[in-house]
Amino acid sequence: MVGSSARIVAVEAVPVAVTGVRPFRISEGQASTHYSVILRLLTDQPGLEGNAEIVSAPPGKPEEFVEEIVGAVRRYVAPALTGQDATRRRTAMAALDAILKGRIWTKAAVNVALYDLQAKAMGEPVAALLGGRHADEVPVIGPVIGIMAPDEMAQLAADLVGRGYRAIKIKVGETPEADIDRVRAVREAMGPEAALRVDANDHYRPADAIRVIRAIERYDIEHVEQPLPRGDMLGMAEVKRAIGVPLMTDDMVATPADAMMVARLNAADRVKVKVTKHGLDGAMLIIGMLETAGIACVLGHVFEMGLAAVAEAQLAACMRNLAPPHEMGSMQPMGIRADVIKDELQSTPGRIRLPGGTGLGVALDWDRINAMRMDKQA
Repeated sequence: MVGSSARIVAVEAVPVAVTGVRPFRISEGQASTHYSVILRLLTDQPGLEGNAEIVSAPPGKPEEFVEEIVGAVRRYVAPALTGQDATRRRTAMAALDAILKGRIWTKAAVNVALYDLQAKAMGEPVAALLGGRHADEVPVIGPVIGIMAPDEMAQLAADLVGRGYRAIKIKVGETPEADIDRVRAVREAMGPEAALRVDANDHYRPADAIRVIRAIERYDIEHVEQPLPRGDMLGMAEVKRAIGVPLMTDDMVATPADAMMVARLNAADRVKVKVTKHGLDGAMLIIGMLETAGIACVLGHVFEMGLAAVAEAQLAACMRNLAPPHEMGSMQPMGIRADVIKDELQSTPGRIRLPGGTGLGVALDWDRINAMRMDKQA
């Protein structure tokens, strides 16, 4: 255990990029390279630091996202946190609230890194600060299947079920007819035993969403995720009333106030909560709020590497108002196997076993990180 005098002396942002073995396509575009920023909070105590991952999800212009994140860490986060007591998480977060408005992904990572730092200083796992874990393993879905020809998606789904995954998630978002064909082909290939989730990534208008979802109801869908654009919460409520499949929102919930509005409008049956977007404190707040409304949550962000995935697994092992399996993915959709951590998180297909160390419980692999880093510093 480290004394309470530990203070943050430096903040570093290390941008990394790694190319997958195959491109990954969703309704909004295609990507074959994953970008993240590794956040380091260094202290005056030798060997004591807090780490987190700031995630960039494809598509769009992830290189610009990374440049903006690194700049924000250097301009705002480092000056605000340098000199702060490393164990006073809420005080440190309060110092950022006024200057990081709108930068929710950066704030979320700072929150996770502070948890990692505080838990290490106490000699405890992060889960102990979250109330204690009730499980040693967290169930997760298989690698998400991007938009492809129906037969290609079907083969991948069948292979994943054959490897032991009990829940499969596929992306859709082209024409209604093509998407219905994809769902049909996948369900027929994977058989009836595993759960099937469908994610449209903001693609449809309400009328088309209702048409597609009604057509795929026969294929035993666990839930349909984000069929409408993120700004159309009233449309989501309309779709929910018209279908017989549970509806999940992701992009519509950036803040606790958004979660309250989802509940008020009855716009979803489930909410996707991302530690990479909300931080650990924000995620716990949203999950607790939605529990009072009878809305369960799924944790995870498939476009992340192991550092972010283990933070979400720590939370998943501690919370109750959840609808597993979860979706922390360690960048498997692109076939990426290299990671920024040394540990293998999945003990068996579909199960993440929580590591036993202090903090997040994982060690950064600096040989891999230096090979991936975009700034090419030694």
